[in-house]
Amino acid sequence: MLNNKHLTFAFLLFSSIVFSQNDKNVIQIPKQFSDHKNMTKAVKNINTQFKDYTIVGLGEGTHGTKEFNEIRSEISKQLINKSDFRIIAFESAYGDASLLNEAVNSDADLHVALKKYITSIWQTKEIYDLMMWIREYNKNHKDKVIISGFDTDVLTNSAEILKKSIGLGKEYAEITDEIRKKAALQDEMWEKQNDPSFKLDMKAVIKNGTEGFLLVKKADSLYGKKIDLNSKLALYNLEQGFKIPYEASKKNYDVSRDLIMAEMIQKIQSGYNKKMILLAHNAHIALKPIIVDGMGGYLKEKYGQQYYALATSTASGNYSATTDPRAIKNNKYTSYTLPKQMENSWEEKLVNNKYENYFINFNRNSENTYGQPFKMRFIGYGPITPATEKFTITEPLKLNESFNGVVFIKQTNASEHL
Repeated sequence: MLNNKHLTFAFLLFSSIVFSQNDKNVIQIPKQFSDHKNMTKAVKNINTQFKDYTIVGLGEGTHGTKEFNEIRSEISKQLINKSDFRIIAFESAYGDASLLNEAVNSDADLHVALKKYITSIWQTKEIYDLMMWIREYNKNHKDKVIISGFDTDVLTNSAEILKKSIGLGKEYAEITDEIRKKAALQDEMWEKQNDPSFKLDMKAVIKNGTEGFLLVKKADSLYGKKIDLNSKLALYNLEQGFKIPYEASKKNYDVSRDLIMAEMIQKIQSGYNKKMILLAHNAHIALKPIIVDGMGGYLKEKYGQQYYALATSTASGNYSATTDPRAIKNNKYTSYTLPKQMENSWEEKLVNNKYENYFINFNRNSENTYGQPFKMRFIGYGPITPATEKFTITEPLKLNESFNGVVFIKQTNASEHL
C-alpha cells in the first residue's frame, strides 16, 4: 500500500502528464467567440468527426450558459449546411416546438414566438439568433430545417395540433376536445407548482392523466392512420405525457422522463427519416445514467454507433438560473457565479490543458486518459445553494464511457435571456 508521500507523487504525475493531451487528439477553440473566422474553422474541424451520425446530442453542463448555446448553434449551422441535418430538437414540449416551427417559417416576431412556444431556458439571445438563421436558411432551401421538441412538460399545444385535422367527423372533434381539457388541466397543475401556496392533488393528477391516456389510445385506434405526420407525433406526445400518471394508477413507477423523451426522439427521427440534432442537458444526452435516467443510453441502444453524445463543460464564470421549482415559459432568471471547482473533479482535470477552450473526441483517443472516475458538476435551471449542491454533483464517472466527446470552455458567462 502506498504511503501519503507516494500517493501525492502519483497524483501529481497523473495530473501533469496524463491530462496533457497530444495535439492530434485536441481541436483548439478560439478564446474569443467573436473571432468568427477561427471559430468557423474550429467548428468545421469538429463537425468532420461526427457529420455522418444519424443523431448528434449537443449537451450542456448548465442550462444557463451563453457560450454553450453559441458553440452548439455554430455546430448546428454547419451540420445543417454541410452534412444534411434537417431536424433540430429541444428539451422542450413537442406541441410548443411545432408551433415555433410554424413561426420560424413565417414573418412572425420571433421574440414573441420564443416566449410563447418554448421553455424559458431556451428563451435567450443565442437561441433567438439561431432561429433567425434557420428562418433565412429555410427561405432559400426547399429541404427545410424542422424545429421540434421531445419533452412532455406541456401538452396543450399537442392537443391543439390534433384539433387542426378536419373532416374526421363529430366523434373525432369530441374526443380531441376532451383530450385538450385533460392536457390543459395537467399543464395547469404543473405550472401552479411554482406557487408556494399551491398544494398538488396527486390523486387528481393520476385520475386526469389516466383518463387522458385512455382517450389518446382511443383516438389512435380510430384515427391514427387518417391524420398527418405532425398530428401523429402530437398524438404520440400526448400518450407519452399521460403515461406516467397512467402507470402510477397501476402502481408502476418505472417509466422515466428520459425513457419517454428517447422514445419521442425515435418517433420524430424515423417519422421524418432525417438526421437530427438534439439540444439538452449533459445528463440527458449522456450514454449512461448520470443523476437522471439518461435518454442517451436508450438512444444508444436503438441507434448504436449512429448516435453521438457531445458534452460541454466549464471551469469558472457565471450562469443564469431561476428560483422557480418548475421550468415553464415565464420563469425569471438571474446571473449567479459558478461554484469553485471541486478538488479531484473532471472540471479540475479538464482545465489542465495547454488550450483554454478545446474539443476532444474520445472515439479517436486510444489512451485511457478519460477512463478514470472523477466527480463532475451538472447544473440544471436552478441556482446552486448549500442545500441543493449535493444534487448537482455526480458520482465518480468515466468521461469516455458517458460521452463520445467534450467541448471544454474555461471561462463562461450567463445566457442572455430575452
